Amino acid sequence: MTDQISALTWLGGNPGDGWYEMTERLVDLLNGQESSVKLTLAAGGGEQNLTKIQDGEAELGMSIDVVVNAAVNGGPPFDAPMPRLASLGTGWSALPYNLLRSPSAAEFGAAITGGGLRIGVPPRDTTDELMFQHVVAYYGTTYEEIATRGGQVLLADYDALIAALTTGTIDYVFGATTLPAPSIASAADGRRKVELAPLPADLIEHLVRRYACSRGVIPAGTYPGLHDADIATCFAQTVFVVSADVPETAAYDLTRLLVMNTTALAEVHPSLAGFNPFAAWRNGPAPIHPGAARAYRELGCMD
Repeated sequence: MTDQISALTWLGGNPGDGWYEMTERLVDLLNGQESSVKLTLAAGGGEQNLTKIQDGEAELGMSIDVVVNAAVNGGPPFDAPMPRLASLGTGWSALPYNLLRSPSAAEFGAAITGGGLRIGVPPRDTTDELMFQHVVAYYGTTYEEIATRGGQVLLADYDALIAALTTGTIDYVFGATTLPAPSIASAADGRRKVELAPLPADLIEHLVRRYACSRGVIPAGTYPGLHDADIATCFAQTVFVVSADVPETAAYDLTRLLVMNTTALAEVHPSLAGFNPFAAWRNGPAPIHPGAARAYRELGCMD
């Protein structure tokens, strides 16, 4: 450890989602150990986190692989490449796309293209909302057309979305969050019956082919009261994004502590149990920070 302490802001997700909870616990875990870093948690979203890191407003943030790749290369929705983005690794937490609905609601695709769709999605500048834009485009429509047909796209944090669903203000919630997520589980306790529904097979195929998601299921029993069987969906991978301007010692210490505390990571959040330090640095959507690479190498995880 050096005598120089780096004070870094780590952007999680929105309050109520799995990323925010995970980041809060990670910050507590890492701040409780001897290192050259002092972390502060701040709310954010997977899309805006990248812009804030690029602009120097924060040093770390959560995002997903496909959006980080777009940011690094200047692809949509970003206007230019973001050269200040680096990574502490990927594969930290697989995020399923959840579709909650009222059992009386229409089939998902028909609801989007028909009239009166009432759906909730996390706010703009989140990867959830960006992916929902892609979903809407797949069905050949837009937010504006949905509104014209008498529908509504409610943009809010997960706690507000679940409240709106369980009180009948909306009929669906779409978004990706860690597995399991307290906000999703809480939907079983509302006064309105709701269920966790599979994504349509053709939509899964599109998201896998076009946006590099991976097929998977939310296992039966994950959310008691919301589903009795495996739920077919697709997953994105969480990336820990870091500014390339973060000192090498700080990135080294963060990565070293994360890798050395693999058992504790699973206690921070169950979805972190699948983290593989031997793969985390391979084929990532952003360059591995030199400090992170040194940590993987010294711990015997990098060839």
